[in-house]
Amino acid sequence: MVDVDERISALDLSLFDRVSTQTYPEDRSSLLLLQRCVRRSGNYVYAEIGSHLGGTLQPHLVDSRCSLIYSIDKRPLALPDEFTGAVYYPGNSTQRMLDGLREAFPDSPVEKIRTFDSDARDLDPKEFSPAPDFCFIDAEHTDKAVFADFGFCLSVCGPDSVIAFHDAATVRGGLARIRRQLTKSGIRFQHFLLPKHVYVILLNGAIGKFAKEIEEASLDESDYMRRASWELLKSKLSRRFPWLQRTWHILTGRGKT
Repeated sequence: MVDVDERISALDLSLFDRVSTQTYPEDRSSLLLLQRCVRRSGNYVYAEIGSHLGGTLQPHLVDSRCSLIYSIDKRPLALPDEFTGAVYYPGNSTQRMLDGLREAFPDSPVEKIRTFDSDARDLDPKEFSPAPDFCFIDAEHTDKAVFADFGFCLSVCGPDSVIAFHDAATVRGGLARIRRQLTKSGIRFQHFLLPKHVYVILLNGAIGKFAKEIEEASLDESDYMRRASWELLKSKLSRRFPWLQRTWHILTGRGKT
């Protein structure tokens, strides 16, 4: 049987098979690429904001080089969303996530997951020691929330960390604000867009370690963000003026006349 080290190295998507995850296969491959980069230096600490069922925790749970996992999720039944207006999570609870992970991975140390049923903004950064080396933000998909979640990650992570985001198209405004803030603060960083919707920021020393490998897998960010801006505008207008949705479908040949 192929061991976990080899599977991560090969970006084996079956590492995500046991627990449901709301990510595309391309996203999973990108997240494994980032995990492969971070773990190359040895043991690491992973932090995630927005875990739901734990689908994106599972490759770190089975990774012996991941010594600790922070899972932050305030566990609402619904969250605001820039694109759809709202996203619903019926039955959302930390206990359900942990029970599901224990059932899916009976031989893995679920106890290395430290959970926080809270908004990241309400947590004390002093509780996060040792500091995370890799953070993944996938909670409330609004520009305001993603900016706040990034600020929290920046306050707790190591100086040479990797911070990634899901659904980059939905929170493009928040990502732009983050880049401006980092530039204003004088923090050295580099950013990349990875397939399909994963955005990554490398801080300080992480640039020299990982930028070349990540850049080789990256997408054209400017084209992606232009298309994202148009799709987001259409979505917001359609929610406000429902008749526009049918008009666009007719004009693009997707609707019945």
